[in-house]
Amino acid sequence: MAKRSSGCGGCLVKIIIAILVIIVLLVIAAVIAVNLTPEQIGIADLDIGGVTLRELGLADVKFKEMFTLLNGVMNPDVGNIVTNRYDPDVAKPEADGNLAAATNTGDGEFKYSEVLEQTVIYDKEYLYTYSDTTLAYLFQQMLNEAETEGAEVNNDAIAFLRDLNAEIDEVTIKDLGGGKYELRVVASIDITDFKNEIMKNIPAAVARLVTLPDRVYIVSYSDITADSEGQLVTTGKSIRINDMQSVVADAIFKVVAGSASDKIEGENGSVDQNSVNDMVGEGFAEVIANLGRIGSADINAETKEVVGNVNFGVSGIKANALTVITYTAQTAPGGAPVNPAALTPVSLTIFPTKITLDKKYLITGPLMFYRESARFERIQTIFD
Repeated sequence: MAKRSSGCGGCLVKIIIAILVIIVLLVIAAVIAVNLTPEQIGIADLDIGGVTLRELGLADVKFKEMFTLLNGVMNPDVGNIVTNRYDPDVAKPEADGNLAAATNTGDGEFKYSEVLEQTVIYDKEYLYTYSDTTLAYLFQQMLNEAETEGAEVNNDAIAFLRDLNAEIDEVTIKDLGGGKYELRVVASIDITDFKNEIMKNIPAAVARLVTLPDRVYIVSYSDITADSEGQLVTTGKSIRINDMQSVVADAIFKVVAGSASDKIEGENGSVDQNSVNDMVGEGFAEVIANLGRIGSADINAETKEVVGNVNFGVSGIKANALTVITYTAQTAPGGAPVNPAALTPVSLTIFPTKITLDKKYLITGPLMFYRESARFERIQTIFD
């Protein structure tokens, strides 16, 4: 888990300045030495906002190739980047409906940001579906509330994105086949407030060649699964600027990550694509863990109440959706009992007579009963 220190320290401003320096350097170099590389003209180790072109992986890339790739990064194809945009009018009713029966909502005015800080508790176990578009909406509302309240946020990913003034544009859960699933998260950084200032402070010759976008998009990819306890497990795959696989996009991302080094630190004290991508996946999993446990179950079709056949794990991950089994006071983290499916069937002996039960009877103390299917399960009432 990444560590978060307090305060952004103007990281967005540093990102824009660093990107600007790279743009100016590349454009000027492209004009005078299009077929050469930074290594060849001796500027591979020139310090640019705390990093060098060698550290950015650009030492042996021809300037004309950098400039071509830079134009692609600076002109994002939004339609191909944000492919599963959420509709608040559809997502909000689903989110609010799933959270309506929660019992730990304080004065009854539930805030989405509360899901960042606490497990959501219900009076019964329900099976709720969260569409990936609804999850994107939830994440954006958490960002909005975190920004408005200005309070410390314990979720590293939300805190990082909030302090970059980022917005969640998309969450997509893709079925890759063979029981494998991919999580795609798209967040964008609004740089419109900086565009005019940037363009006024670069040479006119450069300004004519450079077009800055209104937003820069960070696209994160992770493999996801769920363990036998219903916890979402994410494994980072890649993270890209504007969803582009290019050395210049990677270089700009390193500037973004490096500019956040006063905020997010990996285990080795550095910040790179992998650590930021892992943080995004882990932050997503933390929120899901507070909503419930990933899984499937038989339910009452009208109330969504779980009635049997509980199965925690990957069965709760679908294309474009997750199904979660909600927590009760008895099953919430810290007091959650063992998954019934993992128990070994046993016989019950009461000395001196061995008996076999073919119905549901209360046996003893802490809410356990035995039935012919040879499984122990939790109950909250006494059955006759």
